[in-house]
Amino acid sequence: MWALFEGERALFFTGLFGLGLSAVCFAAMAKHGILIEPEGHLEKAATFDAAIGIFLLTLALIAPSAGFSRGGGRIWRSSLVGLALFGYSVETVQVFRGLDPRFSRVGTTADQILGGVFFLSAVGIMICFIVLTLRFFFRSTEDRDGPLVLALRYGAVAALLAFGIGIAMSVNASPRVAEAGNLLPLHAAGFHGLQAVPLIALAFRWAGRSVEAARVNVHLAGIFWLVACVAIAFQSFGGHSLLEPSIASALAVLALGAWAVLFARAAGAWKTAGGTW
Repeated sequence: MWALFEGERALFFTGLFGLGLSAVCFAAMAKHGILIEPEGHLEKAATFDAAIGIFLLTLALIAPSAGFSRGGGRIWRSSLVGLALFGYSVETVQVFRGLDPRFSRVGTTADQILGGVFFLSAVGIMICFIVLTLRFFFRSTEDRDGPLVLALRYGAVAALLAFGIGIAMSVNASPRVAEAGNLLPLHAAGFHGLQAVPLIALAFRWAGRSVEAARVNVHLAGIFWLVACVAIAFQSFGGHSLLEPSIASALAVLALGAWAVLFARAAGAWKTAGGTW
């Protein structure tokens, strides 16, 4: 397992650090409750740290395939790690101080300014990801049209959607839309595209299937995942709960179900081939 992350140790350990901070927040929440007066929300800090941690661990897996030059990779990696550590610090420390790290209503002027810088750091992480995404779409390598790079392109599109939703939530100062709409599920679904679609490609590659067969399944997995994201977006922006029956919610369930069938097929092929990496 360690060999998968060996090329991006800095991202790997920074991601693990986020998961550790998340565990601390959950432990504090179990002992003291969700809220730290007057406006600190431990659950939000825990989920933020975990989400960034998982995001960085995912990038640690896929970044070696981007083909960065030595100098370019160092700049990209250092920028991303620095921005992530800043984000962890502001989110966690401010919440434990009892403040909303983004839009505090009781903090000082310095806290308000820090919230603005925090927003800019999130934009910086998005820019780092866009740089990585462009590498997958436009770089010229022998594996340019391989199943894994193809899967990463689909995942990148879904993740860019998630970044856009994150900015929308920050500007709106809330994930809520109308009466029952909630953008958080869409935000999460977009980022998880970075894991969901490449998993299909990796499983078929480990199973030794042909490149063409893997590409067909990756295309289907990517399309189904993006359809699910679009359906969730229609439901959420319409101000409706995902549990509310509608054409959009039914389409989201069908698309995710179709992805699950593909994943089961890929996992079955891998197991049949011996289940080794």
